[in-house]
Amino acid sequence: MASETQAFGEFRFVRSARELWRGAKRVELPRRTFECLDYLIANRERAVGRDELVAAIFGRPDVSDAQLGQIVLRTRRAVGDDGNTQQAIRTIPGFGYRWVAEVSSDDEGDAPVERVPPSLRIDAASRAPVPAASPSSDLPPSDSRRTDPRRAGSPRAGEHRTDPRRAIPRRVAIALLVVAVAALAGAAALRHRGDAPSSANAIAANDSLVVLPIEVDGLREDGWVRLGAMDLVADRLREAGMRVPPSESVLTMLREAPDASGKTDARRVREIARASLAVHGKATRDASGWTVRLAAQPADGIEVPVEFADRDPVRAARGATDLLLAALGHTLPPEAERETAFDETLQRARAAMLANELDTARAILNASPELARAPAELDYRLALVDFREGRLDRADATLTHVLDEPAAKADPLFRARVLSARGATRIRRGTFADGGRDYEAALALLPTGRMPLERGTALVGRGNARVAAHRFDEALADFGASRVALESAGDALGVARVDANLGMLELYRGRPAEASGYLGGAADRFQSFGALHELLLTLTGIVDAQLSLLQRDDAWKTVERGWALRDRITDPDQRIDLALNRAQVLLGFGRYQEAEVLLNRVGAKLPSQNGVLTARARALIADLAARQQRWRHAADAAGKALADWPEAGADADRAPLVLIRQRALLALDEKEAAGALIDRTREVPDEPSSLPGSVADAIAMAEWSLAQDDTVRAAHWFRYAAASADRRGVPAEIVGVAVAYAPVLLDGGRAEEAATLIGRVASWSARDFDCALLQLRLFHALDQREPWFNALRQAQALAGEREIPQSLLTLPELGQGRVLRLTGT
Repeated sequence: MASETQAFGEFRFVRSARELWRGAKRVELPRRTFECLDYLIANRERAVGRDELVAAIFGRPDVSDAQLGQIVLRTRRAVGDDGNTQQAIRTIPGFGYRWVAEVSSDDEGDAPVERVPPSLRIDAASRAPVPAASPSSDLPPSDSRRTDPRRAGSPRAGEHRTDPRRAIPRRVAIALLVVAVAALAGAAALRHRGDAPSSANAIAANDSLVVLPIEVDGLREDGWVRLGAMDLVADRLREAGMRVPPSESVLTMLREAPDASGKTDARRVREIARASLAVHGKATRDASGWTVRLAAQPADGIEVPVEFADRDPVRAARGATDLLLAALGHTLPPEAERETAFDETLQRARAAMLANELDTARAILNASPELARAPAELDYRLALVDFREGRLDRADATLTHVLDEPAAKADPLFRARVLSARGATRIRRGTFADGGRDYEAALALLPTGRMPLERGTALVGRGNARVAAHRFDEALADFGASRVALESAGDALGVARVDANLGMLELYRGRPAEASGYLGGAADRFQSFGALHELLLTLTGIVDAQLSLLQRDDAWKTVERGWALRDRITDPDQRIDLALNRAQVLLGFGRYQEAEVLLNRVGAKLPSQNGVLTARARALIADLAARQQRWRHAADAAGKALADWPEAGADADRAPLVLIRQRALLALDEKEAAGALIDRTREVPDEPSSLPGSVADAIAMAEWSLAQDDTVRAAHWFRYAAASADRRGVPAEIVGVAVAYAPVLLDGGRAEEAATLIGRVASWSARDFDCALLQLRLFHALDQREPWFNALRQAQALAGEREIPQSLLTLPELGQGRVLRLTGT
């Protein structure tokens, strides 16, 4: 049999462990990158066709060349290769790819073979439970006995529902992905009062399980057991130290993993979750009680089945899980007394929340006599329901009250749960500093090195707060630590969310090229998970990155990728977001009528309580009006958008909007209003700034100075803007400076300086109208007929509905202007 380990150059590829090593450092391999690398190496004796490689990686034929190209690009990067050198992966034009690097076998590096333990089964006829201590309680001590109007189902008077996805627009939108599940994941995993023990006799240190919904054969009212027992089993396995992703993540994956009959494909879910075992089961009710059967199914080998019977479904599910733990070689978690009725209430409520039946969850919690005797726990659980429903004001108030209760002061882990939930609420409300402090306090209470799922979600929350405060290095450290924690917890979907956050952080820092790598990989994983909500938000970030890189054709493909999913979207706000993405790209192509139709439709549907989404729509409306020189409309729309803008973060989006409003007001000769938008006394900095928004801010200062006839100060600000744009290296910003400054230089008769600036963007003139128009302006000013004609033809091809100034359409006479060579420097 061929070796499981191949060596090439400084790399070792361990197939059985799904690992790539570069010297002593492991290289991160996303699932599809691994599949691509594995297939090309395994078939290195021949060229692999494009369709064959697509089938091996994606398992379906409907994959675009761009998607496959991205996977091959990431695979090349993983092995230190690129499309130019092609030292490892060679492109076979018109056919596919071939592995060309020399490969040798390295048997000593092979990963150890894992063994599946024998099955364990309890005779159904005996119905004899295995003696065990009662499960631990997550009921915190409480001294109060009260009721509270916060438990009512209707919102408070005057309360608004905050949008759960976009606490600030565009560049920080995806930084909130993990927050939406952090409180719920923490609630599910922090039900035990002690730390999860390490297991000395586990099958393997890296074993992970994914728990599927439990099939139920019972009465109509027993439907809650399907998700409630699933969550209980996952919880109990996690308490025993096993790596189990949250139930929310698994349910998301299940949307993309049915087999031909529509039933759950356990193998597919296991692969998506990167788990070694998939646990499926069935709960059957008869006249004498419940029987729960569980089976752990490995990728290869015999599954491990167990069975436990009890009159109570919660005890039956817990007993079956304990048997499964024993069969898998794990010790049981520490136990404490807990009432079964209390357990059942929580599982029923959790099942309703997992199914998004929030009113049902609230009713179950309010009807529980056990929770009525623990008001702090009840309020906490009700706040989680409010959080899921978007009633963030009420959730915040309730959680703040719970933190003052004796129960939260006496139990550190319960307090950590409440703090994390309030931190998530405040991040979603846009109060990042307050949310960050809550996560900081929660992390101080969570034991280091333990409880990775809870620490991972808290670290992401704190990282989001630090992004908004421009503490990028600290945010990066939090995201990195969170990724490690969630990976160790077996939460593959959580890891993908962290990668999306890392991509949005890079985008927020003004590094769209770096952002694209993170966001592209995260989008592929979200699609494989069936995580539609996260996928669409990530696609929004990708569009933003591609537009910043002047990759409009790619941005259109990304928009179409999301647009194709619009019929599956039930959230009206997300449908609006898709339309805004599409309108934004249409504006870049000069397709103004189509963009206006979309923006008018959006304007008729904007929710009054969603100020952030409204701000983004108005910003695009202002952009369209400015492009069409409808200055009054542009000024009004930009003013309304700025009034809705969040106080924290999003500077990179706010600054260009300020510039649009200033230009509109100056065109309307409303100089006093235009001057009020900026700090007119600000001096030109000595060094280019790398802060978001600095380029647009500098252009605004320069254009204001021109309006005041202060050409010297204007030139200083323009040069500062150019230096800042060059330092940041974002093509859209470099073009923005050239578009603003080059016409000023040409009008002032400074053609040599203008030529240098326009030459800087000449390489983009074949795909960007603004750059093409600058070429046309330059050659028209220099009276060079042939270059002018070619530039005019290029500008017309890219114009769309944009008008080329009449003065540039003809040359009055054949000039003999000197030939100027544009070097692009």
